[in-house]
Amino acid sequence: ERGEHLDIYQLKIDKAPTMAEMRLKLTESELADTGKLGSISWLIDGINIEDSQDALRIAIRQLPKDASAVQRAALQEKRQKLAARISKFHEIADAMTEGIEVHAGTEHVDDIRFCTSDAVEEVWEAADIEDVLEEMDEAVPAEVMAIWMP
Repeated sequence: ERGEHLDIYQLKIDKAPTMAEMRLKLTESELADTGKLGSISWLIDGINIEDSQDALRIAIRQLPKDASAVQRAALQEKRQKLAARISKFHEIADAMTEGIEVHAGTEHVDDIRFCTSDAVEEVWEAADIEDVLEEMDEAVPAEVMAIWMP
């Protein structure tokens, strides 16, 4: 028999929802509120793109130094598909934010303690996303392409 005072150790903690459950809930609520998908779906797509960039960086690190042509070609295909997704993501962002000054007063909030020594020396300034996208060329690998999200 256990004493009543020991019941304080029997905590009933509700489990936090998973990321997938939160995405589903937000998407369903957006569809119910507006009757169409929009900003929540776009943000979820941005998060998925960031996850894909992480996965691609891992695949690149795991690629052997003497990788075969097939392995390198598969990696390039992944890069191209990811670059196309990022481009489409930016096109949707432009359409969604048309006529809205979304970049006014924005500045990087990267914590310089986590930046590489080269990046610490750079001065971060607010930039118009269109200017940044124009400066980006195909030489920038998809796994390091920046995506803009509020």
